[in-house]
Amino acid sequence: MKKIVASALVVGLIGSFLTVGALAAEQGARPAAGELPAAAQEFAQGQRFGGGMAAGGLQTALQSAESAAEIVYGTAENSAAALEADMANATYLTVSESSGEVKISEAGTYVISGKCADGGITVKKGVTGVVLVLQDLDLASSSGAALSVNKEAEAKIIISGSVTLTDNEDPADETSEDSAVADAYDGAALKVKAGSSVYLTGDGTLTVIGNAKNGIKAGDDASVILDGAAVSITAANDGINTNYDLTILSGSVTVTAGDDAIHSDRILTLGSADGSGPVVQVLQSAEGLEGTVVNLLGGDVTVNSSDDAVNAANADGAYESELTYSVNMTGGKLTIVSSGDGIDSNGNINLVGGSASVRSASMGGEAGIDYVGQLYLADSFQLSNASGVSGPDGMPGGRMGGMFGGQTGGMFGGQTGSAPDGEANGMPGGEMGGMPGSEMGGMPGGEMGGMPGGRMGGMFGGQTGSAPDGEANGMPGGEMSGMPGALPEGGFNQGFGRMGGAQRGGFGPMGGMNGALPQEGFAPMGCPGAENAV
Repeated sequence: MKKIVASALVVGLIGSFLTVGALAAEQGARPAAGELPAAAQEFAQGQRFGGGMAAGGLQTALQSAESAAEIVYGTAENSAAALEADMANATYLTVSESSGEVKISEAGTYVISGKCADGGITVKKGVTGVVLVLQDLDLASSSGAALSVNKEAEAKIIISGSVTLTDNEDPADETSEDSAVADAYDGAALKVKAGSSVYLTGDGTLTVIGNAKNGIKAGDDASVILDGAAVSITAANDGINTNYDLTILSGSVTVTAGDDAIHSDRILTLGSADGSGPVVQVLQSAEGLEGTVVNLLGGDVTVNSSDDAVNAANADGAYESELTYSVNMTGGKLTIVSSGDGIDSNGNINLVGGSASVRSASMGGEAGIDYVGQLYLADSFQLSNASGVSGPDGMPGGRMGGMFGGQTGGMFGGQTGSAPDGEANGMPGGEMGGMPGSEMGGMPGGEMGGMPGGRMGGMFGGQTGSAPDGEANGMPGGEMSGMPGALPEGGFNQGFGRMGGAQRGGFGPMGGMNGALPQEGFAPMGCPGAENAV
């Protein structure tokens, strides 16, 4: 099915560009400004940044499954969610510089306020039925977490007013030769230990500062739910890191992290099945949202990342036998600006409902959408700005390829290709992609892209020449490119691409269209898997 769809797409686009060439030839080498052929105008109305084609065309090209793969919802049981605050019988506690340690050893409602530069709150191991109302509290700790819910404990945390939790531990303590120091190291401002249940809610503002390592950390089999409050996290490593399930139902979460913004080893879920959800803003991260399964059910989510923005992965593979890696979006709005992959899955991607704008890299093995299992893109899903696609067979954009060629891929190429010739080819020949020959892409000849020949060509290849083939060919103009002439003031700039496309926009790295329209041109940054898309 994928090959049929892609073939139709290729035929249509080739036809469009042959039309562009024919009309340009009829009008002469320099058509008047504003007389861009209709086919070119239509194509240029696609994404200005990264996408290379209108959302509808991209959506058709990416449809690669008849239906969504199985989607796993839900989280582990969270007993703390059902707890109610008993304010009539609450215990009121105030921390201060002289009295900053609070230890909870039995069930009840505790209202805690005050300020302490080196203290801590601990819910002891196995204690259940605890409701903590944190009210206008500023608490920091240098010897462990500011708030710790110990193993197999249960706590509902209600945020009221302005609350700040800070971890000021020494990062070197984690690997200290003194076992007592290493064992006492929490590496988080809020620590939820193994087997515990925590439900965080309220109408106040929570600021979490993880100077040593993480902001919020949860251990094995610990269930954590955020449902309300405005949570702001700054962390040296991960903003939130859980070894099990993490659910964010409502409220707002803002994260600035040195590594992962929000990470769950097992299931990470944002929003509810009814489409409601939190406002999540990842201002800085390496990986943005990560889990074996990532469910985006609702809300408004923005991710800025230097690596993968949304990633279905788990470094230790702890849940591979239980769960299939998957990113599932059924509602809400997702906005991605990434220097790595936009949406990446070690298994499946199901884009069923909602909308996503994906601005990501499309070079160095990165793509707007990257998966190794199945991709399902529903007709109702709105996708824009996707800068490239890398699937199991390198189609349709190639992992580092362009539309008709590219550096190491191409429409029928890909990183390691699928059929049937070549060392690491696509279809049917070529050393690293392309169709059907060429050393590095192109269709069908040429050293580095273009169509059909040319060393550093444009649509019909060519360094500076005028004939269809050869090392320094082209047709018939262009500085280092293909098709004729140039419009004044940002028209067909230096033929169909100065040095090809995709390096500054177009069809494939070193092959395509640059400056076809004022300022940006034909789908700046390539279509759809260009080398330098952002």
